[in-house]
Amino acid sequence: MRSVLFVTNPYTTLRSYKNVGLLEAFKRYLRSVSKKYDKIYVLTMDEERLKLSDDGRIVHVPIRPPPLPHFLKIPYCFLFGTLKAVAMAKKCGFVRADGGTIELHGVLGAKLTGRPVITSFRYFEPMFHRGQGALVEIFYALTLTPIIKLCLRLSDKIIALTEFLKNLAVKMGIERRKIIVIPILMKEERLRPEAYDAEALRAEMGLAGKVILFVGRLAPEKNVDILIRAFKEVLKEFGDAVLLIVGGGALEPRLKKLCEELEIADKVKFVGVVPRERVPGFLAMADVFVLPSTSEGLPKALLEALAMAKPIVATAAPGIIDVIKHGREGLLVPVRDVERLKRALLKVLKDEELARRLARNARKTFERHYAYEKKYPELKPLIETFLTPYL
Repeated sequence: MRSVLFVTNPYTTLRSYKNVGLLEAFKRYLRSVSKKYDKIYVLTMDEERLKLSDDGRIVHVPIRPPPLPHFLKIPYCFLFGTLKAVAMAKKCGFVRADGGTIELHGVLGAKLTGRPVITSFRYFEPMFHRGQGALVEIFYALTLTPIIKLCLRLSDKIIALTEFLKNLAVKMGIERRKIIVIPILMKEERLRPEAYDAEALRAEMGLAGKVILFVGRLAPEKNVDILIRAFKEVLKEFGDAVLLIVGGGALEPRLKKLCEELEIADKVKFVGVVPRERVPGFLAMADVFVLPSTSEGLPKALLEALAMAKPIVATAAPGIIDVIKHGREGLLVPVRDVERLKRALLKVLKDEELARRLARNARKTFERHYAYEKKYPELKPLIETFLTPYL
């Protein structure tokens, strides 16, 4: 059977992809590999079906849940999603589970129909909740860790985004031979620093001083509150600096309130969610890119910052330390440490030679490890065989 079932996690919908500007890239990827298959079925927790191709070879299969509170989405998906996965897997040669390694419905659908299943290991969710309180950490560790382990153990092949995740899977008892590492690749065509007029872009936004940039979801694990507090201290030495926050999320009102309390609201610009193709323009304006997360998988914004040759200040956290080495592409600081984050930002902003060296190395790292044009020929057989999105 030359058909495949592609399954996303219980919290991922194509509608959410559309809202953050990723749907078109996802559709382009599916179309690029669809010629190898009669059908690609895409099973998601969407409430309505979306058109993914004109020729009907890529078929969206929504689970169509009723309105549910967040904590009920996983059990609903595992129950009703498994039934749909079983029905769809019977038509397919294999199942591809791609998301947070909690696609138990897809894995069970494969096992119940005797189909092989290939699972992505993009990140380890319990790590995202460190520092959010003992009860929160224990809850996620006890509920998600067993599901992740079960998905990994039942999988015939595992695609890890980084060596860190590969080693973590091995520590959880997974055979090393089952795991291969395939990173995210990005096309250079829209990530060339020389293609952007940084001064014109700054003038358009009314930016005159140093620009510090964050790109990402406004979620607890991103620690944007720590960045805002560190930025307040930076303003004492760079009074005309601006912090650009690109992205949206549930914490936005709280973060805006924090800026008001710290009396720096006029220095922090919340840009909101933008299409992915606009991110390089914001990077072009920036003097430094900041990612203060507790944990990551393989963050696209970080790879984009490398490609745009930006000096980086980030936390020494899983998913970041796979990409950034302290003193090479950026400066690394402990998680949720306002003082160390402030000092690192000031060091990059004050030392122009350091900033230039970090920027040069950042671009070299991107070209060596994450540039589609250079790495895809080498990884193409794996990417196409295992249906691995690279954008």
